[in-house]
Amino acid sequence: MIPPVKANPPPWRLALLVAVSLVAMATVDFLTGQELVFSCAYLLPVSLAAWWFGRRWVLPIAIVSGITAYVVDELDGYAFSHPGIEYWNAFTCFLIALVTGLVLARLKRVLSERERTNQELQKALDELNQSANEILRLQEGLQTMCAWTKRIKVGDHWMTPEDFLTKRLNLKISHGISPEALTGILSEAEAHLEQEHGTELPPRPQANGVSALREGD
Repeated sequence: MIPPVKANPPPWRLALLVAVSLVAMATVDFLTGQELVFSCAYLLPVSLAAWWFGRRWVLPIAIVSGITAYVVDELDGYAFSHPGIEYWNAFTCFLIALVTGLVLARLKRVLSERERTNQELQKALDELNQSANEILRLQEGLQTMCAWTKRIKVGDHWMTPEDFLTKRLNLKISHGISPEALTGILSEAEAHLEQEHGTELPPRPQANGVSALREGD
């Protein structure tokens, strides 16, 4: 099971942490000089920004990292064999930071989506277990139903069959009309028309029933 993604600290603390890490890495890069390659240290600020702030912060921090690497080379005073090497080093630092930041931002997004999916799945499993336990409990006892209103007694409350199925058993129901109910409705309609117009209507064919489903009704 993937561990849950913890909530982010306050934004101002994260921004301060990114800025401090950038200054610290630039200082280390300057102190080590050209003998030690420390450009990979600029991956720390962009990694923090990508993980905590998201993809929109990757490009700005990568640009700042590239500019910082160029400034450090300038302050170091090292004489390169070609003036374009400084720009190439700065661009390389920017490109590596950009790619690393985008990869980490994507990884954080995938983990967050997976954690959200796990939470939704766990919620569905909890509801299923609750329904199963409720069914087992109901099967073990005798349920009381009102002979007139057809309501079901649950504790001290009387629930309609629809509420009982949806709220107690977490079932999705729809409504239709049975052949018996349809026959009764048509008979009442015919009787009303015959009484209103004073004429007898022709016999109608036997109704087989109509199902008028309405999802979520």
